[in-house]
Amino acid sequence: MHYPKSFHGQIKGMAQLVMAMVLSGSSVVVGKSLTGTLSVFMIGFSTLLVAFLALLPFALVRWHEVVALTPEQWASLFMQALCGIVLFRVLTLYGLQHTGAVQAGVILGTTPAVLTVCAVLFLGERPTPYGLVGVGLAVSGMMVLNLSSGQPGGEGHLLGSFLVFGAVVAEALFTIFRKKVAHQVSAVTNTFGLVLISLAMMCPFTAWEFRAHHSLPGLQACTALVYYGVCATAMAYLLWTHGVGKVSVEAAGVATAAMPASSVLLAAFVLGEPLDHRHLLGCGMVMAGIAFSTLLKKRFYVGCVD
Repeated sequence: MHYPKSFHGQIKGMAQLVMAMVLSGSSVVVGKSLTGTLSVFMIGFSTLLVAFLALLPFALVRWHEVVALTPEQWASLFMQALCGIVLFRVLTLYGLQHTGAVQAGVILGTTPAVLTVCAVLFLGERPTPYGLVGVGLAVSGMMVLNLSSGQPGGEGHLLGSFLVFGAVVAEALFTIFRKKVAHQVSAVTNTFGLVLISLAMMCPFTAWEFRAHHSLPGLQACTALVYYGVCATAMAYLLWTHGVGKVSVEAAGVATAAMPASSVLLAAFVLGEPLDHRHLLGCGMVMAGIAFSTLLKKRFYVGCVD
């Protein structure tokens, strides 16, 4: 059967988004070995520095694109860095200090739905029936994964829930800002720019934490930081910024559900954590949502710069 070029573009874009979320999900496994030795901002700054160094050779090849960025495009990169990296991480971490992990996981599970709403409000995208089914399956699968985690939820607090939901909105806005310049700024230039800006924003907070703790990573922590920076940050954001221009924001939202699914599976296979039928059910629902959002619906193809 012959498929139109737009369909193949959507499949390729969705595959890139899912792979980006799988790499991001692996950061949960790696992060467990880092949180006990380094502070939050030290981890964030170190991984961003590694990502910057990994992206620098590719950015130098496209340096003409970097210097040609307009003030409006730099403003978009600033908002992507602020929302997608800094605010998302800070709001999530501080939110977890005021609410339980299960409650936070349920709120983070609404990301596909929030992205769909943002697409309607800011981009004028109209959700399709298959797309809505995909969003529903992805959200439901994430709920099953989070509620089956077996972690104590603790007492939920309004402040913590508000902060975590703010992280969800920040993540959605990151995708919206990228979508608006996807046809203007290449994925390499976009990723390099937002990592550079995020480094600058996190630098003063990292310096303050380093003065207070003076913690330095050992060999194992350095290895984890390199993986986190190269794979779970540089490659993940590169794949996401490249793929998001090829699909609807609605479909991109569904792809975010691949992150908790990969975290659960990797934790089971790498760390030996228990895996039961509820985890498999949640992962299956996530995969079904991805299928509904790409294989079973046709949308106009929107290309991005290679």
